[in-house]
Amino acid sequence: MKKFRRRGGLLSTQLTSYEVDLLRSLVGQLVDMVSEGMPEPLEVEESDDPFARWAQDLQSDPDQPEMPEDPVLQRLFPNAYPHDPEASSDFRRYTERDLRAKKIAESQVVLRALEETENGARELQIRHEEVEEWLRTLTNLRLAVATRLGITDAESADELAELPEDDPRAFMMSVYDWLGFAQETMINAL
Repeated sequence: MKKFRRRGGLLSTQLTSYEVDLLRSLVGQLVDMVSEGMPEPLEVEESDDPFARWAQDLQSDPDQPEMPEDPVLQRLFPNAYPHDPEASSDFRRYTERDLRAKKIAESQVVLRALEETENGARELQIRHEEVEEWLRTLTNLRLAVATRLGITDAESADELAELPEDDPRAFMMSVYDWLGFAQETMINAL
């Protein structure tokens, strides 16, 4: 991957077909993980009254979502009130479905842009209005990889950066660094 550069209202870079495949795979796995166990979308009656829609939504969703068991999902959807299980459960009930849907929608923006590269044959071009979706998706990917690697702070990241090449975690550490490079150059190009 080359550094992102700005051209008019676009950020662009050239990805190899391998990089397109890798990023597509990572984003696809993120979508699968975030959408797993997600309730079906509610069918809400059309109404101009936002309070009526809100009341209907509250009545239609009595289940109290629990803290996910997967450490990656715990990192992506942290416990808002760790010392108050009831408040935490209520917070999840009213926010988690929308947060999951937003992460999925943002990931779809990334996947569409990757498709437009024709597997790396064309430059990756990101419209200015889609940069935030890209940055949030890259952040979610880095959080997922960091969680799987056990990165909790700069010191643990530095230790893992010194892994020998034959260590199975070395590849994922290089992916973590590559995602960080993509984020950094994207931000610098803004």
